Amino acid sequence: MIEIDDMHFVKISGMVSDSKKSEFIHTVKFACNLMSTACMERSLSHEMLEENTYYFFSSWSTESALQEFMQSNEYQLIRGAYDAIGTLNKIEFGYGNKIRRIRINHFTNYFS
Repeated sequence: MIEIDDMHFVKISGMVSDSKKSEFIHTVKFACNLMSTACMERSLSHEMLEENTYYFFSSWSTESALQEFMQSNEYQLIRGAYDAIGTLNKIEFGYGNKIRRIRINHFTNYFS
């Protein structure tokens, strides 16, 4: 089934050395566990082709929910993790972007 939604998102990218990777991941996970239920999706990913590059992505149900998040302690903690533990590269955000989603019901979680 294809769904068309408005997406409100923030994406943060930066570099973290191998020696700080565990601390960085722990900090971001901690902040994610505190985020509001208005967050529809959140992820932290590692760039396979550029060593030590990490991407934090979150999408929000409304523009105001994203704006509230970007003023929150959780956002400051995630951004601060890039600043203090690694090197912040870029922050991207968008309001009301149209996105088409295809839901697939047979998902295997390899990280559980």
